[in-house]
Amino acid sequence: MSGDRLPLLWLCGPSGVGKSSLGWEVSSRLGRAGVRTAFVDADQISLCVPLPESGTHHLRARNLAAMWPNFRLAGARCVVLSGFVDSPEEIAEYAKLLPDAALTVCRLRVEPAELKERFLGRGWRPDLVADAVAEAEGLDGTGFADLCVDTSGLTVAKSAELVLNRAGLAAAPGASGDLVPSAPVLDPARVLWISGATAAGKSTAGYEAFSQLVRSGVPAAYVDLKQIGALRPGTGDHLLKARNLAAVWAGHLAAGARCLVVSGDADRDETVRRYAELLPEAALTVVRLHAGPATLAERVALRGGGGGPALPGDELKGLDPAALHRVAERAAADAAALDREGAGDVRIDTDGRSIQEVAEHIFRACPPDSSRPVR
Repeated sequence: MSGDRLPLLWLCGPSGVGKSSLGWEVSSRLGRAGVRTAFVDADQISLCVPLPESGTHHLRARNLAAMWPNFRLAGARCVVLSGFVDSPEEIAEYAKLLPDAALTVCRLRVEPAELKERFLGRGWRPDLVADAVAEAEGLDGTGFADLCVDTSGLTVAKSAELVLNRAGLAAAPGASGDLVPSAPVLDPARVLWISGATAAGKSTAGYEAFSQLVRSGVPAAYVDLKQIGALRPGTGDHLLKARNLAAVWAGHLAAGARCLVVSGDADRDETVRRYAELLPEAALTVVRLHAGPATLAERVALRGGGGGPALPGDELKGLDPAALHRVAERAAADAAALDREGAGDVRIDTDGRSIQEVAEHIFRACPPDSSRPVR
C-alpha cells in the first residue's frame, strides 16, 4: 500500500503462540524483498513501573504513536507489531492515535497441545501454561481480529508465508519500495444456525448466543426464520425464508456484522443446502439442540401457558393440555429421529442446562472466527 497510509500488521494471540518470533520473521522477509519494514514488540515499549492508571494499552499506543513519525522519516514502508490485544476497544485506542495507519489485526492460534509445547519450550514460567491455554480458549470465542491464522504444525518460515499471504502483503514492492499489496484474505463471515425439534430452545438459545457475541465485542446479527417467512394463507416456505435471510444478511454485512445467528428448523440437508447456496460469502455451521422427552414436555407446557420468549405467531400459546401433550409427543419423536440421522454439524444437549450454559457450549464447539471445517 503506497501513499499516505502506512501498513501496520498487528500479530496478536495468547502467550506462547509465537507472536514475537513470527513478527520478526515476517518483517525480515519483507526487508529481504526490498520493503523497508519496521518491527516493534509491544512488550518492549511498555516496560514501565508503575504503569499509568490508564493501563498498558494506553502507554503502548501513546509510545507507538510517538515512534510512528520517526519510522516514516527513516523510510519505513510497513510496520509489523507483535503484542497481546483482546478487544475492539483496545484496538480503537491505537487506531485513534495512528490515523494514517492501514491497520490489519491478525490473531494467531494453535491447537492446545501444541500451545503447551511451545509455551514450555520457552523455559520461562512453566507454571503459567494452564493460564495460556485458558487464554487461548477465550480468544477462540472472539471476533475482533480482521483475520485468524492457525499455525498448528507449521514452522516459523511457513507461518510467516501464510500470514503474509492472508494479510495481502506478499506482493512485490513497487519501484519506490512501497508495498503493492493485494486485498487481505479475511475470514469468511460466520453463520451459526441454531436448529432442533419443537421446544428444543432454538429461539431462546439463538438470541442468548447473539447477546453473548455482542457483549464480547463481535459485530453480530440475529434472525429468527419464523419472523421473516410469515405468509398467509399458509406458513411460508423455506425458499421464501432463504431468500429473505439472504436479503437481510446483506444489509447486516453492509452494516459491519461478521457473525449471524439464525434460529429455525433445519430438518433436511437439502433444506440447509438451499440456504447455503444463497449465502455464498458465509461459513455456515448448523448447531442442533437436543432435549429429552421430559424436558420437551416441560417446555411445551411452559409455552402453552404463555411462558418463554413473546414471539408473534407462537402456535403453542393457548393450546389446551391435550393438544400440548400431542405436541410434546411429536417433538420427542422428531428429536429422536434427528438423533438417529445425525442431523446438523454440531449437537448440543440442553437437558439440565441454563440457556446461558447452552450458548457457552455453542461457542466452545463453534468459535466465531476459528478455522474449523464448516459448510
